[in-house]
Amino acid sequence: MTKYLALDQALQTTGFAAFDEKELIEVGSFSISANKNIEERLGIFEERLDQLYKVYNFDYLFFEDIQKQQNVETFKRLSYVQATILLWCWRNNISYTILSPSHWRLVIKERYKINFGRSRKEQKQIAQNFISTKYNLNSSEDECDAVCIGLAGIHELNTTCSAF
Repeated sequence: MTKYLALDQALQTTGFAAFDEKELIEVGSFSISANKNIEERLGIFEERLDQLYKVYNFDYLFFEDIQKQQNVETFKRLSYVQATILLWCWRNNISYTILSPSHWRLVIKERYKINFGRSRKEQKQIAQNFISTKYNLNSSEDECDAVCIGLAGIHELNTTCSAF
């Protein structure tokens, strides 16, 4: 049986979702204080990944790709988080898939007939409504996005496509 972990990562609050095969087994989040310097925050992020691995012993990791930000400093910091995840996966021999927000939303839209709307606020609310209905959970935006990222990633890994 394959175990998966999905992340909606950030330097402040990161949502996660753990799956055993296609079954959602846990949803949660962790936060890192913005008062710490970037090096310490990235170190704490890596420690949190270690803790999640010890708890869920996952075989595969899904996480969200970064998007261009109006604030260059935010983009840089999100890039550092992504690099931390990539290095963690390499050190721990964990396979991964990076999904862009537009891609995982498209997979969820096609698979579950969900229309995410245009604004970020609307997209977050629709993801929360979807997860609330599907799993009877009252979870944060970050947690719901992590669940959606996991659902999309697992679906794609288990779908065989052929050009013929």
